[in-house]
Amino acid sequence: MLECPQCHIKYGRKLQQCPNCGAASINHETTRAKPTALKYHQFLQSSWRQPLQTPWRWVNPQFGWVTFAILLLVNTATISLLMAGWSEQVGAVAGVTGTQVILRQPVALWPLELRLFLIQLGGLLVLVGTGYLLKRYLLKQKNLRFDRYLTEISAYGSFVLLLTMAALLVTFVAGLMALWLVVILLVLSYLWVNMAIVVSLIRQPMAGFDQFYTVILFEIIVHLLLLVMSSQVVMMGLANLF
Repeated sequence: MLECPQCHIKYGRKLQQCPNCGAASINHETTRAKPTALKYHQFLQSSWRQPLQTPWRWVNPQFGWVTFAILLLVNTATISLLMAGWSEQVGAVAGVTGTQVILRQPVALWPLELRLFLIQLGGLLVLVGTGYLLKRYLLKQKNLRFDRYLTEISAYGSFVLLLTMAALLVTFVAGLMALWLVVILLVLSYLWVNMAIVVSLIRQPMAGFDQFYTVILFEIIVHLLLLVMSSQVVMMGLANLF
């Protein structure tokens, strides 16, 4: 019996691919040997050059967690620098600090960086979690592990790390003077992650539901949830100004 490296079901040796997900057959020895074949930096280089050819099924499943942790930390640093620059301008004009204007509720006692981190984490959970649930239950990949799914998304979308690093560098050098460029880079980062999830849904052989309609459903659900989240954040911010 062979074990599928993607969905981990067992099937006969005569089959050339997994009857559940369509992954090419591979023996147990190869499955055990390949997870340590690529180091993280090699995985990133491969995904930057050829995202669709990166062997994400056989790399360390923690690579996905590492990629998204770096993404969150870099974005938090970028937004914190922008907030610091804005705080200086507010203090110079109004004689108060920007944090005094923003932080007027008990939650505001938390460090600003932690709040920014949690807001981004919530957005990423909506984005990635929706894609994972649709792929697992609507596309019938019920043996798909979340860490493996994160690694797949990282393989298709790790270029987002270069975009966020560029945004951090621009913010550090130019500050609010280059705000428009930072916003463009951050929007591109979101679109890149979104596109990586769409690719993961489309590149699913023998799916239990049509992939095109799955992508449409994904975009509707994600943007409705993000709209609700962002409106709540804005309303809380406005409420604390008065």
